[in-house]
Amino acid sequence: MPGQYVLLWSQRQNALHIETLEKHTSLNRAAYADNAPGDYRMLLLGTRAEVDATAASIRQTLVQRAGAKFPAPNDASVTA
Repeated sequence: MPGQYVLLWSQRQNALHIETLEKHTSLNRAAYADNAPGDYRMLLLGTRAEVDATAASIRQTLVQRAGAKFPAPNDASVTA
């Protein structure tokens, strides 16, 4: 499908990635053929504008998750 993009999310890297549907399916077929592990999960298939808007709307969640893993040094919730 021309003009279709996927929004991918990596739990391990706490990151988003956008690529074309064509590239995504090609890479997945190659990973399958090579029996390669993978971390990215597809969250959305849509136009570039739809994918960009969704990525922008969930980016704050990634920031919060990163903060939960790595609290600020002066954070009162950090105990010695």
